[in-house]
Amino acid sequence: MKPGRCTQGIWVMAGLLGAAAIVFNDTSFFLATFSLVLLSVTLAMRFRVRMHRIITSLQVRRSADDEVLQEGHPTTITTRFSCSPDAGIVVSVQDVLPPATISDPTNATAVVSADGNAIIRYSLIPVGKGSIVFPGILLTVSDPFFTSSLVMGSDPFRGPELEAHPNTAFEKSSILEHTGILEKDTIGIYRGSGFRSIREYIHGDDVRSIDWKMTAKYDRVFIREYTTVEKYSPLIVIDLPDRSFPVSDDQLAKLINSSTGEMVAAIRDYGTVSLFLISGVNVIDILLEETNLKRCLALIRASAHPHYRLHHAYRWKDRASRRRFVMKIRAAGSIPQKDGSSRFLGKIAQIYRQSLANPYIPVFSKQMRHLIYSLQTEELVLYSLFEGDLSHIREIARQAQMQRIRLIPRTVAGQDAIKIHSIKQALGMDTLEMIP
Repeated sequence: MKPGRCTQGIWVMAGLLGAAAIVFNDTSFFLATFSLVLLSVTLAMRFRVRMHRIITSLQVRRSADDEVLQEGHPTTITTRFSCSPDAGIVVSVQDVLPPATISDPTNATAVVSADGNAIIRYSLIPVGKGSIVFPGILLTVSDPFFTSSLVMGSDPFRGPELEAHPNTAFEKSSILEHTGILEKDTIGIYRGSGFRSIREYIHGDDVRSIDWKMTAKYDRVFIREYTTVEKYSPLIVIDLPDRSFPVSDDQLAKLINSSTGEMVAAIRDYGTVSLFLISGVNVIDILLEETNLKRCLALIRASAHPHYRLHHAYRWKDRASRRRFVMKIRAAGSIPQKDGSSRFLGKIAQIYRQSLANPYIPVFSKQMRHLIYSLQTEELVLYSLFEGDLSHIREIARQAQMQRIRLIPRTVAGQDAIKIHSIKQALGMDTLEMIP
């Protein structure tokens, strides 16, 4: 407990009056000095009683946006305080930061309002891996006469416990690929076959990585650093049906639930997932290498609403399909037709040749090609009801085939055999997974 300026003024006055009482040997000065000392003691006892009342009524509720986060990446911390301060008392609270963390802003502090509530929001960045436990709060109580600070670290003022994963478990991939996995030139939690560098031993290093030849040569312990391996996370494409098409709630629910399970498995196994939401050739939203599962689920729940399911465009063909069609018509036109359709086929071929002379490329083709070229993935999981025009489905399959990406199409069970055959023709595949 520290005295305020008013208390210091009282003590200075009591000292002067005490000196005057000694010099003049006057009883009135002694009484005045004793009265000031008694006043300061009374104010101190009253302050302690008020502070004890605030401490007993204090409640803390702390929450984090992400309880599992990446080393070096921020998460938002929200701490709410409530207490019962007396009139004339100023109460300020501050979170005590866990070790190996930094905050933005630094030392964020909130002053309790007249109704006894206060909120602190700040970004917490872990600079190390492991569990993050909040030690408690720093409570500061002051009035015009005294100021006191107290660190409260009991269980009601601690938590929640966060978990920071090593940064190498989330690092983006580079271009070294061997046997279906990715090997990158960085230190990681999964050791690869490549050799990266040698450094001196640091406490906590794996003793199995000790380079005994270098250790014996220089009489110091050296560690071999290996490259790390990592698998590609999948690209999940969800094709929502046409807004005007009658889709049962059960079919759409099965499609959304299956895609949600795929996202949960991808984040659990790979740490990230990429999500591409479309409705025909209309791109609704894109999430690339997302680590926050809640954000993915919120996006899917919102986009499944009919308001986001746009009307599909007219049927269109890519340039390769048009070339094949022109060659087919040319071959058919060389054969004399009894019904006189040669002129009609020639007109169709002319229209297609004019369209091929035009360098126009559909916007959806550009978007799909840019997405697949910029994203490192080995697997594309397509969820669709395959209703209406399938031109965009053929474009997705063609782009995946060009990049040698494995395409896994999935749809809701219960489709008729003719429709399944047309879907397989559009995809150029013999298999189609059914969602029960």
